[in-house]
Amino acid sequence: MLNRSIFSIILGIAILGLFGFSQSAFAAPYMLDNGPGDGTLMVGVDGFGAFGLSAGTDSTNAFYDPVGATGPTETTFESAIAIRTIDLITGARSFLASGFIGSSGDLTNPTVTGSLTSGSSTFSNSGLSFTLIQTLAPTFTGSSQTGTMLTQIYTITSSVPFEIVRYIDGDLRFDTSLTDGGGRLILGDGTEILFETDSATGSSTTTTFVGITGEGGTVPTSNRYEIDSFSGLRTRIISGDPLDNTITGDGGDADQFIDAGAGYDVTLALRNTFPSGTSVYVTKTLFGSGAPEDIQTSSPIGGTIIPIDATSLLIAGFDKNSFSLLGALTLVGAVAFGALYYTSKRKN
Repeated sequence: MLNRSIFSIILGIAILGLFGFSQSAFAAPYMLDNGPGDGTLMVGVDGFGAFGLSAGTDSTNAFYDPVGATGPTETTFESAIAIRTIDLITGARSFLASGFIGSSGDLTNPTVTGSLTSGSSTFSNSGLSFTLIQTLAPTFTGSSQTGTMLTQIYTITSSVPFEIVRYIDGDLRFDTSLTDGGGRLILGDGTEILFETDSATGSSTTTTFVGITGEGGTVPTSNRYEIDSFSGLRTRIISGDPLDNTITGDGGDADQFIDAGAGYDVTLALRNTFPSGTSVYVTKTLFGSGAPEDIQTSSPIGGTIIPIDATSLLIAGFDKNSFSLLGALTLVGAVAFGALYYTSKRKN
């Protein structure tokens, strides 16, 4: 018969699991990683959601493992959002980043708390209050994983109207060259994607690519998007210039793809506007192998995949940033064992 001392040991392990093995908090690069294997990604993000080779010491490049024999390779020079309040026409914009994005950024990095595939942070800037959740999830072509999606959800409270411009300079080096292609797509579900491909082919063909979305608030018909070369687009974003709704290198046709042989160091930007109050802005970064138009940007048919953090929350009934799944499962096991032990004692 097991005695009280064994039960005490298990209960102690449960408490250690909850408090000693709780999810980590970092104010350095917060590493998100859903690897290893084809279609997976490893990236260090900061508390604002910025990442990339040159986005500061609190973030890292995004290393994508494409489908096939090629291993994980760097993809991103810099990625961040820029904001502007009140004057949405002529005022300068500021990048939210712990490192420099051009002449902007250099902010104190917020602490990020979470798991290996999800992190959350809170911060304030320019009178706006932000809560940010950053999550990695697989993307599929049919039933096969062919990429990874980084989803960044900003919940923003503001007393004035504001705008957000999502910007990325993706340096795809799978062909060892910084000369890339890209274009603009509207998927069947209405999702708008700006994408960059490893080379300029003039169409959305099978390749390695990085794409971005910008969802929430108002999607303007003008001053919405721009695809242009580094570093001119970044400079114009900071200066507050409007996006010109053009794709440099597309030529005279209407396909919205950089023409074959007309590639360059591609950068992408998408703009959304928001009223005062509380708003939600979602931007997704898509790392994939195949044709950009074939990816799935929503959950597979059959329901929503619950991430580990949410599972922990459901089991433990506690804040996901303070308690670990290991601790929650250990506590459940300890309680079950305690009930069994108590029942056995009564029978004896």
